[in-house]
Amino acid sequence: MAVYVVWVPELGAHERHVASATRLMSDPRVTHYWDEDESVGKLYAKQILGIDDFALWDFYMLFDRTASWPDTHPPVPRVWMHQLQGLEPDKRLDADRFAAQAATLLAQPH
Repeated sequence: MAVYVVWVPELGAHERHVASATRLMSDPRVTHYWDEDESVGKLYAKQILGIDDFALWDFYMLFDRTASWPDTHPPVPRVWMHQLQGLEPDKRLDADRFAAQAATLLAQPH
């Protein structure tokens, strides 16, 4: 399992805040990134929701083992959930459901 956390400048966050925030997810499998321009959130807002000029944040995605990020476009998540107002209520983050779906993906054969 690999975990990628992308920190963005929402709610007054700045790159200088990332170092202390990484303590929230200190597992060695976690890689942290700072995305000043919210490029990742903008790509996924367009890909998943079809929304331009919007950046997703507080957004959680699971990918299967074959996921890769070619130069042309980001991989499509198998599962995604959010904590934002105005998005699909059935996709609202449910930690137990998210964990169960992660376990299902991890149990798939290589």
